[in-house]
Amino acid sequence: MTTYFTVWLPFGLLLSSRLLAAGATECSGKQKHLRPLPSPLPQLTDCLMECTSMTFAMKLLLQDKRNIRLQDSNEGDHGEYCWSTKIKCNMDESFQRAYVVMPINTSAVTSDQLQVRSTASTLLAHTAHVTIPSGCGLRYDVTEHFGPRRTAASFCVEVITQQNVVLECPPYLVTFWQRSPIPI
Repeated sequence: MTTYFTVWLPFGLLLSSRLLAAGATECSGKQKHLRPLPSPLPQLTDCLMECTSMTFAMKLLLQDKRNIRLQDSNEGDHGEYCWSTKIKCNMDESFQRAYVVMPINTSAVTSDQLQVRSTASTLLAHTAHVTIPSGCGLRYDVTEHFGPRRTAASFCVEVITQQNVVLECPPYLVTFWQRSPIPI
């Protein structure tokens, strides 16, 4: 048993250092399986709850094995919607992708009628197939703002609409995480 542990420990350290060198986000905290709920509980929007159920149904349908987390935005300056770039993760997972979802009726509004700007540039709607259903709203790939090369403490978007397009709810962030096998 000692030989087995001696061989796997250096291999595990080598593997984790390779993952960090390849750009995986480092996770420093361990999550307990049972933990007390915050008081008071955060109020989740109906849009976020509905999109969560649709996303997890799609996850099952596509057999997507990644962890998916949805997070409401915080109100920023001048009508901006913001998220912390220091997103929490477990020790056994690495960050994959991040999308901002604009909850609007996509059958009535096109991406041309809605302009979404970050502090750096105008974002383009993501039209490729992802686990997030189109019924959740327009999706914008913002992975570069949350990955290991992030420089700012928060990421904000500003929504500029034409023809009185109104969001059904504030936008939210959807992150995808790849699970690493836990050595036994």
